[in-house]
Amino acid sequence: MGSDRWAKAPDFHDDPDRLARVHEATRRDREHYLQGGMREIECRACHACVLVKKTSSFHTSVQWNADARDRCLGLEQMRAGGEDGNGDTGNGPLLPGAMMPTCARLSASIDHGVIEGIIPAESPASDPDGYW
Repeated sequence: MGSDRWAKAPDFHDDPDRLARVHEATRRDREHYLQGGMREIECRACHACVLVKKTSSFHTSVQWNADARDRCLGLEQMRAGGEDGNGDTGNGPLLPGAMMPTCARLSASIDHGVIEGIIPAESPASDPDGYW
């Protein structure tokens, strides 16, 4: 304990090969978490394109980009404080990067994508990205 360095986790500064492996594993984790199994789906109403992954019948991950947020009719209605297509009125401003509600039209497009087999209904038994 004579070192004046402290870290929550080892930084492997004295082992460059291990440090490189840790950085590569972290990169793969990030890529897998953010992009693994994601499929592009286009809203049939406003043509906003988002990335979607279903891990179960109850859980759907949706990644929005700026163009999709700008195109989405439901989000536009929520920004205006009006009815959002889900039967709700706006609940305040949508914050950039924050978790946000989705519109009924996009949800229906995602459901259609599942029915058509574009989006798997749940996580597969084996990882399609070859991560595991």
